[in-house]
Amino acid sequence: MSTKKHSRAGRGVADLPQVKRRRRLENLLYTRTRVAHLAAEYRSHGLDEHVELYLLQLEVEQVLADEFPDAFEAHVGNWAEEEAAAEHHPQVTTETCSLCRAIAVHNGGGSGAPLAA
Repeated sequence: MSTKKHSRAGRGVADLPQVKRRRRLENLLYTRTRVAHLAAEYRSHGLDEHVELYLLQLEVEQVLADEFPDAFEAHVGNWAEEEAAAEHHPQVTTETCSLCRAIAVHNGGGSGAPLAA
């Protein structure tokens, strides 16, 4: 009598919990970066919603610190510099600011509107 059971040993099957954990870390880091960038843009344009975005940023950072303390420590030093780079003077438009691009398109500037670098 033959059974057709196959051993998974040696097949290079990824450890599912590790993959899920890595994906969660990647998603949290992406979310933190995107929310922080939006908060900086909203601050630059004087929009009140920047407070809500900043609070969301802090929540994501706390989850990162709790679940991935090593990754948090590895990234936290660069975050302040990245946030500072994302902000700009309210009277200056920049090509890296999604709000500036949206305003330029709305005002008829299209994608060819002159934006500060």
